[in-house]
Amino acid sequence: MHRCAARCCDNSIDSMENVHNCVQNCSASLNEAQEYVQTELSSVQNRLQRCVLDCSDSIKDKMGPSPSESEVKRYNADFENCAVKCVDRHVELLPTMLARMKEVLGKNYQKNLNVSL
Repeated sequence: MHRCAARCCDNSIDSMENVHNCVQNCSASLNEAQEYVQTELSSVQNRLQRCVLDCSDSIKDKMGPSPSESEVKRYNADFENCAVKCVDRHVELLPTMLARMKEVLGKNYQKNLNVSL
């Protein structure tokens, strides 16, 4: 990408706009790859948040209008256990997600980026 951008600046005849467009074209594949990675990470984060929110909702559904102190402690423990399970489940998904991301990036972007994944 940087060599491509440097070549854009080599032509002293081109206008600033043409040079700017050339540099943007050089980084287009990198920007696409970055957007893809960000989307995948956001997806995992959203799934984890939904899981933890489901834990919270489940506890709220069980809790009465004025729980005792011991019930609150038990509900807090139940929530923590549920949230830990959510995290564990989603951590287990990370190797598969990373492998998929490497495969997609390798197929779609490796040639353009000239980077070995």
